[in-house]
Amino acid sequence: MIDPRFFKEPKPITLAQICELTKIPIPSDKDPNRTFKGVASLSEAGAMDVSHFHNAKYLEELKNTKTGICFVTSEYVDQVPSSTIALISNHPYRCFGQVASILYPNIQVFNNISENAFISAKANIGKDCVISPFAVIEENVVIGNNCYIGSHTVIKAGSVLGERCYIESHVTISHALIGNQVYIKPGARIGQPGFGFHMDSLGHFDIPQLGLVIIGNNVHIGANTTIDRGSVANTKIGNGVRIDNLVQIAHNVEIGDNSVLVAQVGIAGSTKLGNFVIAAGQVGIAGHLNIGDGVKIAAQSGLMRDVEKGETIAGSPAIPVRDWHKQTIVLQKLIKGKKHA
Repeated sequence: MIDPRFFKEPKPITLAQICELTKIPIPSDKDPNRTFKGVASLSEAGAMDVSHFHNAKYLEELKNTKTGICFVTSEYVDQVPSSTIALISNHPYRCFGQVASILYPNIQVFNNISENAFISAKANIGKDCVISPFAVIEENVVIGNNCYIGSHTVIKAGSVLGERCYIESHVTISHALIGNQVYIKPGARIGQPGFGFHMDSLGHFDIPQLGLVIIGNNVHIGANTTIDRGSVANTKIGNGVRIDNLVQIAHNVEIGDNSVLVAQVGIAGSTKLGNFVIAAGQVGIAGHLNIGDGVKIAAQSGLMRDVEKGETIAGSPAIPVRDWHKQTIVLQKLIKGKKHA
């Protein structure tokens, strides 16, 4: 259940409002004015909760749930108990998320600028913003309306944030142009100089990092993730990108719209990812590569070559996933053969 110590008790929502929000017809035999007041897992939900079923592993929980509403695909609607209102959707988890977002909004802005924050007189702060204690906003920073800036966050001179951004505590932002509705989790570092130097027999010579980080709209950036600014060109993060915790993005990297980078992914400089690319946990991607739209990279893969759009790859060095499975099978047979030899 949702712990009220950390999340405000939401206002009740009616069945009619839920159906309008998720674009699902109201069941004809149900009261559209029946109210619900929370969300919960199938096993914990009660009659006033909203839940969902989107994974066959939880079929027993579905059969025994006491939830008031369950979003479910048509394939499993017959498994929903008679006491539960079944709302049929091809995307039950999305519908559940829509309801949860209304009941427990992530961004709550109350127009409260702490007197213990440092804000340059030359900064431009939008309407209805929260600036928490000990945040630092340097000169010529622009922050749009309805933004939240957490404690001990530092936004360096000249950086720009769009509207409805939510920046948690201990974040640093420098040399960055950030779009609307961007969520940055604690400890993230945006826009620091990249790992750029020339190496020869005379020793290392640091190259000035003169580019920016440009982040699109509706982007999430995980805790302790780092995104280096460009060396001369810019580092670019497209719209709708989701970046998990502990991800490293080097200078001049470009991430296409709606791509997903899971925890501990590392991307070397000047590599370009297309739209809807998925890099699973601990993937390492070499520099100066081009990764096409829709590419899927399996966990712990090491990618050292360009990849055409739509490919699924795995292994280190990464190869087409079917070839990787064949290699794995051959290795298993070799190992078994040696044991019997």
